[in-house]
Order: sequence, then C-alpha cells, then structure tokens
Amino acid sequence: MISICHININSITKHKVELLARFSKYDVISVNETNLKSERPFSLLGYNIFRNDRVGKAGGGVLLGVKEHVKRREIINKTTHKNEIIAVQIETLLYKSILISSIYVAPTAKIDMNIFQELYNINNNCIIVGDLNVTLFEMGSTKTNARGKQPQELLNEGIIECVDDDSTTFEKNEYEAKLDWILGSQPLLSFITNVETHPTIGTINGHKPLTFYIQIGAEPKPTSPRLSLNFKEAKWTKFRSKLDQQLMLWNNDTSLNSALNIEEHSTFFTNSIMLATKEAVPAPTPTSKSYPLSEASKSLITLKHQAYRRCKRTGDNTDKRQYYKSKILLTNSLRNDRRDNLNKLMSSLCHKKCIQTRFGLQFASFIAKELRKLLHAT
Repeated sequence: MISICHININSITKHKVELLARFSKYDVISVNETNLKSERPFSLLGYNIFRNDRVGKAGGGVLLGVKEHVKRREIINKTTHKNEIIAVQIETLLYKSILISSIYVAPTAKIDMNIFQELYNINNNCIIVGDLNVTLFEMGSTKTNARGKQPQELLNEGIIECVDDDSTTFEKNEYEAKLDWILGSQPLLSFITNVETHPTIGTINGHKPLTFYIQIGAEPKPTSPRLSLNFKEAKWTKFRSKLDQQLMLWNNDTSLNSALNIEEHSTFFTNSIMLATKEAVPAPTPTSKSYPLSEASKSLITLKHQAYRRCKRTGDNTDKRQYYKSKILLTNSLRNDRRDNLNKLMSSLCHKKCIQTRFGLQFASFIAKELRKLLHAT
C-alpha cells in the first residue's frame, strides 16, 4: 500500500515542523506553493526531495517528498505556461511502475492540457495531484468558475479521470470549494481508497491537507551493502575471541597453488572478520535531525483538531472562533519552539570549552552577532 498526502502550504519552511508532526507517516508528500528559492537547500527528515522552484518571482513552486526506502526516480521537472510540474516514477509490486505527479496552476494562469497527455504517454499508470485553481459544481464546489470547462473536457475524453469524492479542499471566510484535485488513469484510480481532508496547516492558508491510499505495494529500495559501526563502543576482547574460533575452522593443509584456492582462502578470512565484527562492534545509535515539539505545541495541535471537528459538526460560531484562536496560538508556540531550539544550539556552541581557542572566540562572536540579527528580525 502506498500512502499519499497533498497540501497547498504557502511556504513549506514556515510549516515544516507541523507538516512532519502530522503527516510523516505517509510514503509520498506532495506540496504546492512551497515558496522555496532554488539556491537554498531544503530537507524533510526521512524523505528524498524532488522540487521545482519558481524562478525570478516570489511564491509558487512544487515538491514531492518520497520516503527513503521506496525505489523512485525523477521523470519530469519543468514549468510550462505557468503550470509548475514535478513527476516521480515509483517501482511497485503489482505494476512495473506508477507515475506520481504534483501540479500547481496559479490563479492567473490557464491549465496546459497537453501536460496531462504527456504524463499519460510517459506512463499510463499515473496519479496527478495538485491545486489547479479550478472549481466544478459537479465535483463539490458551489459553482463552476471560468476555467471549469478545461478539466471537464479532460474528464470527458476518458484518458484521465477524477477520484470519486466531492469533499471541498479549500475553506476561508465562509467560502468553500474543491481546488485541490486527485486525477489518474484507470485501472490505477480504482485502487485509491480512504480519501480524507484534514484541518489546515497555518493560520492564513485555507487549503486542507488531502490524504489517500493506493492499495498496491511499493518496491522497497535495496539496502546499502555498506555497514555503519560504532568502533568507540567495540568489545575487542570478544572480537579476538570470535575471530580465533572462526580461524580454527580453516584447514591448514590446504595448498594455495591455484586461483580457486586463493579465492576460497580470501573469502573465508573476509567472512570470519565480518562475523567477528558483527558480534563485537555495535551499530551507531541514530540521531534525530529534527527537534522535538514542546508539550504546549502538542496540546495545541490536539485542541486545534478537536475545535475543527466540533466546528464542522455543529457549525457554531463559538467553536469556529476557538478553532481560529487555537491556530494562532499554535503558530506562536511552534515559533517559540524553533527559537528555544536555536538558543540551546547557540548556548552549546558558546560553551566555555568551545571558546578557549582564538578560533573559538571569533566563532562565538560571529554567532552572537548573527543570533541578535535573527532574533531582531523574528
């Protein structure tokens, strides 16, 4: 089973922590309006990132994050007629491969209909997710907008179809519409289940995260043959003892007068060393690259979800105000978490042991200046 999450996030760097906290269990994460700059690196813990950043203008950008254990490769990365596209091919167990694409079409742009045919021609087992800024009355929106005829023509052709779900994906100031779409080719589309929308991320963007499952298995990426070992914690007495036991098994009367004998000899010694190493040298403890959320942030995430569900169930204005209030409080709490983590990092770098050298003093002075600038800007 392949799990997919799609969201128009309006700046992924601002909402990275909440995105991972809520949706890191999904195999593929599609993000529209990343607002990333091509010269700046970006990463999500546990994911390989494929991105198409908008050049020369603020905003926009699309990204696909694919779990590291999944076999994948980038197929398309381009912008055509202001349609921003990124597509990745994933190896699967049922089909040879499927194509997953993320597309963002700005409100001022027209949909490039040729891109759907191009994706289908590359792989006729394709899934397309994205904010097309198109509304259709038949698909859950209150009305069909001016560009609604384009996807309607596409659906009528029958090559690409829309998932059978009319849930709205955008909600702001009493306005609801289905702007984020799940499209695909048959029979792959029939394997999609559990289509759900979730409470929004952040306080400004009205797009709801969209999640679903494809009931086919992904081909796992082959494990690396390289070993990562913690030699500082090695038990060398145990290593020598195990190696001696293995070497005792070798027949000393064996002559090394042929290439086959030499190969057998080297293989035996290599395997003996590997067995002794596995028993005596432990693997390193993995370190987390992401800082933990505070209890306050975790509590606010729960409160926000509860308020959202109450608001959708009752439609009461009190619940709606509580929901928006909790969104604002959560944003502030996540900002404080980032600031506290940065302060801890800077404090450790400016520790007495670190600044005993001349370089350490210069480094600490530079860090202090940059920290003051950052805190002032924040």
